[in-house]
Amino acid sequence: RCGSLAAPLGDRRGAMRLPACLVGAGLAALSRHGPDHALLLGRPRWALRCLSAGGGESEAIVVLGQSLNPKGAPPATLLRRAEAAAALYRRRDRRPALRGAGPLVVASGGDPVGAGISEAVIAADVLRACGVPEARIVLEERSLNTLQNAWEVLPLLPEECRRLLLVTSDFHMPRASYLFEAVVAHKGDSDLLSVMPHAASGGCPEEGGPDCEGGALVSEINGHTLRRRLQDEARFIRHEVEQIGLRTHIPGVVIPPLPAWRLERALRQVEAQLRALDTEPAE
Repeated sequence: RCGSLAAPLGDRRGAMRLPACLVGAGLAALSRHGPDHALLLGRPRWALRCLSAGGGESEAIVVLGQSLNPKGAPPATLLRRAEAAAALYRRRDRRPALRGAGPLVVASGGDPVGAGISEAVIAADVLRACGVPEARIVLEERSLNTLQNAWEVLPLLPEECRRLLLVTSDFHMPRASYLFEAVVAHKGDSDLLSVMPHAASGGCPEEGGPDCEGGALVSEINGHTLRRRLQDEARFIRHEVEQIGLRTHIPGVVIPPLPAWRLERALRQVEAQLRALDTEPAE
């Protein structure tokens, strides 16, 4: 079980120490699903909204994808996010009232790089390999950026869902949670649905590390170190979230910004992670 592999996954900078079950599950998706993939476990895409087994429907886990590497190889950050979502599911599923019918897990991410397979399909394979029941997995394959993740995910949640447990990388979480909250507010659901962050660590290469993961070439963004990713996130939050992202990342839709203090909080969260890197003891 993937749960037994928590120790190596907890290493913030152990990007090359991915468990074989995660790498295998991610790569297996490439051989099983073609570019015209429109089914998940025998369910047509239009039927995904109807999934509801009664039990864990007051909350749902949403795990965000990450751009795939050349030839569709899964990046370490995506595998870490999916493993963290599976671990969160197992913790939720242990509650006696929900055992065997824990929350839905929505794997969100299309194919923005044109790899021929969606980020969601890769994540779903990892979720299954880590013990999430097939009946609790939902695919969202339309989104091409983080704001679209939020826009496309919300209609897939059970009507009675009150807690969205958001899983993405630690460096991405401040901006992602802001954008999800902004979309929830735009849809008028702020009083009904709370966004609760559950950050996944690890997956970024170390400074001066190799430009490959298990022999697979790595795209430019997936070759960025944690420090570089955090620096980029700070720039996005300062200069792009309100000015560009909320206005243009969903064609034909403008999402109003949240109060200024909320964006400032996201920036402070990123800056705190950067400071933590500077104070880490040398190994």
